[in-house]
Amino acid sequence: MKQITILWMERKVARVIIATPSEILLDVQVDSDEPELPSHGATPDYRRHRKESRKSFFQRINEVLKDSAEIVIFGSDNSKEDFLDYLSHHNETLFNQVIGVEASGDIPEEKIIARGRKYI
Repeated sequence: MKQITILWMERKVARVIIATPSEILLDVQVDSDEPELPSHGATPDYRRHRKESRKSFFQRINEVLKDSAEIVIFGSDNSKEDFLDYLSHHNETLFNQVIGVEASGDIPEEKIIARGRKYI
């Protein structure tokens, strides 16, 4: 049966939802340990920790997506573009599985899943 992998990203959290036209097969949340920006601004330690955290976050998402055939990415910030850049450098095969990227502000989960299913 045809299925789609929906990746819904924000800066510190990602949801991977694998859906068919009629049911949800998998719903996994991946959290980032990215630090909050210190009140005194971005220090070298903050930048280093943020970079390491983003890489680890993207690696965990990559692992969940590894068997996906078609992927649609939704997100409200630059995380989706950052993840695409990561894929283009670290997993070209998975990068080629991305068939859509959409902005998705504060859209409820049901609407994200419905929009993702339109790609099926």
